[in-house]
Amino acid sequence: MTRKATACIIVTLLLCVTSSAQNKVTYQRDYRFYSERIAGTYIPKDIDEAIDSLDTILSEKDKRFIADSLSMEEFCAAAHLGVGMWMRNEWGLWSGSRLQKFFTNKKVYHPDEMSHEILKAYYKKKIKGMDYSADRDIADRDIESHGSRTILIIKSKISDLFNGNTRRKRKEAAETRRLFDENGCKKGTTVYYQYPYGYSTAEEQNNLFSYNHQFTVGRITDIDYGLKRIKIKLLSALSPLGIIVFDGDLFPNDEDNYERDFNNFTPISPNRFYMQIGDELWFDLESDFWDFE
Repeated sequence: MTRKATACIIVTLLLCVTSSAQNKVTYQRDYRFYSERIAGTYIPKDIDEAIDSLDTILSEKDKRFIADSLSMEEFCAAAHLGVGMWMRNEWGLWSGSRLQKFFTNKKVYHPDEMSHEILKAYYKKKIKGMDYSADRDIADRDIESHGSRTILIIKSKISDLFNGNTRRKRKEAAETRRLFDENGCKKGTTVYYQYPYGYSTAEEQNNLFSYNHQFTVGRITDIDYGLKRIKIKLLSALSPLGIIVFDGDLFPNDEDNYERDFNNFTPISPNRFYMQIGDELWFDLESDFWDFE
């Protein structure tokens, strides 16, 4: 084999390894964008699934009233603060979801506009039986009607810059830095995982209960004072699966930990994501994932 051919093979292998590592990091960081469920709620993957889901929510009486009495503009305006708000909150249009990702890929960036597009598509396709294509209709959306909302958003951002919002954020960041330092939360600090989503295996749960000791250890490698979050590198864990950092199948409740029925627990799930030894991820400081003692 020639030296040139050998070099090509080595470069190809390095590119494959690099690509795999980058995909792994992106997958873990953006787990909400890949999950079918968030807090037990099914997240539509695109606008067609969204309007199908919306169709199951509205009653036949509501649909008849909309068809007989409301124009598309009136329907969208009337539903903006009701079912529109529900979609924005429950479908992760503010906080991140695969439906939000669908819209941002089509250059629709604000949650208000995302819910507006869903309502408009629902009216066209489900109420009036009109032809609807996401690729065509979203790309050709009415610039004039959307422009007014876009201008309001831009004006709001400009206003924030001049009303002291920037100075306030700087002050808050400085105060956060002081609180971090007082609590000993610095780069290099050792932290202990608190199992907010429960345990990966029965053995992990039994060992932790039996010995009353934190086996799962991480280290702070970076701090974002503005967003009040810390980057953790996982140093050790009891379960070979790693630790659960997201579980979209679970509904939030007031319990600190979730006790799993391991007879029915399946580690492989499109809605469950693990952090493994050596991985680094950002966590909100107030998320109760880690203890600093």
